Amino acid sequence: MSLKIIYIVIYLVHSLCYSIDIEPDRNDNTYSTEKRLFHIERSKNKNIVCYDLNTDVTGIPDEKKPLEVYWINREEHPGRRGKLSFIQEKLAYGYTVKGKQNGIISIELNAAKNRRITIERYEEKYFCRIEINQQPSILQKIYVKTKTNNSLKVEYVDIEGFDLASGASVTERFFP
Repeated sequence: MSLKIIYIVIYLVHSLCYSIDIEPDRNDNTYSTEKRLFHIERSKNKNIVCYDLNTDVTGIPDEKKPLEVYWINREEHPGRRGKLSFIQEKLAYGYTVKGKQNGIISIELNAAKNRRITIERYEEKYFCRIEINQQPSILQKIYVKTKTNNSLKVEYVDIEGFDLASGASVTERFFP
């Protein structure tokens, strides 16, 4: 699905349903949690979409719904958490589980089906693996820059993370 459609959906479904407040991390304004795997930032506003690991009571990722996806408001009500609308989940920020094998869960974001992401465990910590610049990397953030004169058109997308081999910060920019 095209990122252009994401912004059309976001434009049409602009209202957010806020539920609970969480305490901010004083070192950043992404309101990090222990289970946060990555988030999406947009140039349209400061609010972010968060992807936290969803586990069962034993700490193992839920195979049917391994990620909890939600908004964090960073403008009008900083720190307030909100649910995705049905349309946002299905067309823009949701995901599909594509496979499960040996404790690794493979997913695709609904708006970026050409980029496979795997949820993996190293020692006691889970992370999302993705290819950034054709190198296996740990996904940290996706940034979507829209055109200044039309917020429904995507100018570029940056995928940011850390190279698995070297630990170096890596970024890949692509133009939809």
